[in-house]
Amino acid sequence: MVFFRQSFALAALCLTHAASALPALHDLSSRAQSTDLCGNSANLILPNTPWIVYNMLYNAAQMVGTQCTNYDKVTTSENGAKEILWSSVTNIDYVESTNNVPKGYSFVGLTQNLETKLSTIESIPAAYSWKRSNTTDFKGNICFDFMTNDIKGDSTSSSSHELMLWLQYEGGQLPIGWTNGPVATIDNLFGTSWKLYEDVNTDTGITVSTLMPTKQFEGSFTGDLKDWLLALADLGIFTESTYVNVGNAGTEFFYGDAVMDATLQLQINLP
Repeated sequence: MVFFRQSFALAALCLTHAASALPALHDLSSRAQSTDLCGNSANLILPNTPWIVYNMLYNAAQMVGTQCTNYDKVTTSENGAKEILWSSVTNIDYVESTNNVPKGYSFVGLTQNLETKLSTIESIPAAYSWKRSNTTDFKGNICFDFMTNDIKGDSTSSSSHELMLWLQYEGGQLPIGWTNGPVATIDNLFGTSWKLYEDVNTDTGITVSTLMPTKQFEGSFTGDLKDWLLALADLGIFTESTYVNVGNAGTEFFYGDAVMDATLQLQINLP
């Protein structure tokens, strides 16, 4: 059964125009210690990092149970890069009538160097590792989620473009545009080939382009995400003059009892 994922436009409202929007968030940066974020739109801005941790329950009204996004700490990896340790704790009951409704998105979002043209970005290095422990059936995914637009800072109008890179998925989750079949294939990207699915999110009017790997990633991913965006530009999805307005990494969830522990490196480098 195909599901139609809600766009994370609510998060985009918070994450675009970073300099002006961030103070309006629940800014806990003065005490950026290990924190559990369990409320709808609960978030934590991390000082001296390019990140915000976000628990977004855009379909909380259709959720029976709880969902928390837990921030652990920021450390330095062996390669000298900052990385964030965090987790997503899902305890959502299976309900037949809503089993195909995504309840929300647990993620770490970028707050720096956004609203920049793709052509002027030097690189978007990413390293994402995760381990999910399930005690029941679970439906959801692991993904990167970016938004672009030819208009700087716009991530909510119908001219915006939502870009999803699914790394792993289970429980029968399918992307927007699945019933249409793949519109393109991209070979030799991050060590595998990908099928591109695309359609308009009828709730928002925003076109969603999702890349699904031929072989799922098993717990880790490393790559320069600019290569992903350039591959889409090569297909004519947008041009290299488009603005990268939103970027994040996270997990979507529908139902299940599961804990996902993750470590993430993600940033946008400018010349």
